[in-house]
Amino acid sequence: MKNIKVFGLNLDPDERDESVVSKFSNADSNIKDPYEIVSEKLKDSNDVKYIQLGKVQVEPWLVPAPKKEDLFMVDVDNLVAFIDADGCREYALKVKEFIEEKVFPDTPLMIGVDHSGTGGCIEALAEKYGKANLSVVMLDSHFDGIIPTQRLKLIQHDIEYNPQTKFSKEDPYLYNRVDSFNADSFLYFLLKEKKIVPKNLFVLGVSDYPPNAAKDARDSRIREYYEFYRKFEEDGVTILPKNKLKANFDMALKKVLEKIKTPYVYVSVDIDIGSRQALTGARFLDYLGLEESEIYKILDGLNKYAKEKKIEIVGADVMEIDQLKAGKKFGKNYDRTYDITLEVIKRIFK
Repeated sequence: MKNIKVFGLNLDPDERDESVVSKFSNADSNIKDPYEIVSEKLKDSNDVKYIQLGKVQVEPWLVPAPKKEDLFMVDVDNLVAFIDADGCREYALKVKEFIEEKVFPDTPLMIGVDHSGTGGCIEALAEKYGKANLSVVMLDSHFDGIIPTQRLKLIQHDIEYNPQTKFSKEDPYLYNRVDSFNADSFLYFLLKEKKIVPKNLFVLGVSDYPPNAAKDARDSRIREYYEFYRKFEEDGVTILPKNKLKANFDMALKKVLEKIKTPYVYVSVDIDIGSRQALTGARFLDYLGLEESEIYKILDGLNKYAKEKKIEIVGADVMEIDQLKAGKKFGKNYDRTYDITLEVIKRIFK
């Protein structure tokens, strides 16, 4: 029987104004976090046993629903300072140490919020099995290898040319930021610091892939973003955009899976892969994600391929769950984020 040791990371350093307002509105609400809800509902099978380990400790002001006594720390200034000071990297290292001390030799399963914590899981497993032996398969609406300076150039372009922009040119935090390790950029740093091998990274379902027209755009910021993004592919990373996946689902998925040649694989699911299509309980809902059945189809295909090629799935995570939206009623229907998370885990480890 395979022992899966389940733990949580309830880190939520989202600096957006709406996130700060939400933290104040939900202070002292005692809403259960993603780890608590999901881990309680995981069911053992004949082949898999789930063991709850608890959570990586997070500073109380950095959780989604802080206590009122901790709200004095919760503002945009402090959250920006935390991110720019590489605070997310510190927590990724805490995740790595947690796995090394409390999970190994068993299999880690992390459930939580900020996706940057995945960097710690990947580092721990790459060191254990050897980075050349570990592939990372990630389902995500965003490619989390975009450093702040690149992302901010796009935002500044949007401010200048999009009358409907949601950003403000008066926002001081849209300028002069440092390139920190965070939920939007951690893959960049894992690759740059050679923690993982580019040809062993597979990111599926992304919606922020730049169109070919971007390479000839008049604005240098758009061209630069295109070149920055495509450089990952030139280095060997496999990025499968959502539109190409949906255009010929079976063939596109087959081509990606056939590139996995390592004996071990780690699976990371950013729950926004189903945003506004399968669910609404993700922190970021800016893109229309995949349908629920399509998410399962990817995971079933990966599981089947792994069994055929005798590849072992040595860890997984489901991240970016917004506990303040997940499971809530929207209109006539209840959000299914937690149901889908449980099914995702079941299909990864079946």
